[in-house]
Amino acid sequence: MARFEVPTAPEFEAITRRTEARMKRQLLAVSARYDRRAGRVMIQLNNGAVVGFPLAALPGLERATGEDLRYIVVEGGGYGLRVEKLDAGISVPQLLADHLGSTVMKRSIVRASASRVNGRLGGRPRKAAGR
Repeated sequence: MARFEVPTAPEFEAITRRTEARMKRQLLAVSARYDRRAGRVMIQLNNGAVVGFPLAALPGLERATGEDLRYIVVEGGGYGLRVEKLDAGISVPQLLADHLGSTVMKRSIVRASASRVNGRLGGRPRKAAGR
């Protein structure tokens, strides 16, 4: 088992600065509400953007009614949304990554998965000699 070592004061300060910088770049929810007309949950992010998701895109809210979604609470400093009436919790960073993530990253994930499957099958076929 790995041994835990207490960081020195300068190491701790460096870790704290890196964490604060990373948190400033992280997209988090500031507020959330249900828009009945659009049939979407609208989330205001800490960078000023507002994104809307249909209920089908939100785990646990697929069959929710307008009354169920009357109170959506932002939790964890913006990392989560909570709908108490349905006992549903949604991770904001995961939701954004799943639905708004970069196509480059998605392509990379697909390629890596295909590569693992190919590796289990014995890898890439050898080229014929003389070609």
